[in-house]
This record gives sequence, C-alpha cells and structure tokens, in this order.
Amino acid sequence: MNSITRKKRKKPWYYSIFFIFSLILLLFIFARGAYFSFSKKNKASAEYEQFYTEYQELIQKREQLHKDIEQLQSERGREEEYRERYNAVREGEKVIRIIEEDPDN
Repeated sequence: MNSITRKKRKKPWYYSIFFIFSLILLLFIFARGAYFSFSKKNKASAEYEQFYTEYQELIQKREQLHKDIEQLQSERGREEEYRERYNAVREGEKVIRIIEEDPDN
C-alpha cells in the first residue's frame, strides 16, 4: 500500500526540456559571437600588417624626398640634376659616350 499512495516526485526545474533547449541556444549564440569576434580580429590584424608596411614605405619615400630637396638646394646639386636630365655640358667640356658591343656578334 505504501507504493500505491506514494506521490511521484517532481524533477527539478533544470531537468526540463525547455531549460536544456534554452541553455543549448545560449551556448550557440555565445559560440557564434566568439567565432565572429575571432574572425574580425584576424582580419584586422592582416589589415594592420598591410597598412604598417605601406606606412614604412611612405616614411622611406619621405626621407628620400627630403634628401633630394636638400641636394637640389645647393648649387652643385642643381647642376648635377640639370646635367643628368638634359645631357648638358659646360663650355669647353666634352662628352664621351661609350657604346658596348654585343658579345653575341
């Protein structure tokens, strides 16, 4: 008689299917957010490396331009640039051009 009158015990609330489904859904949402955050971090790191390399190249170019400007501010630098660009010579100077022959001929 004891077994017949005994009431059935209720399972705790955290055993319900609704709670387990909610927990799985939350786990999925957090895992998805972590995945997207990780992929954004990797993309940002790659872009940072690209921009940093470009930045270093621009710094080198700027330094070279400053050197060129300093050279062009002197009389000798302007003269060298003029001679190089326009193949100019002063009065009394001669230009010697060396033409190399092809070794195949």
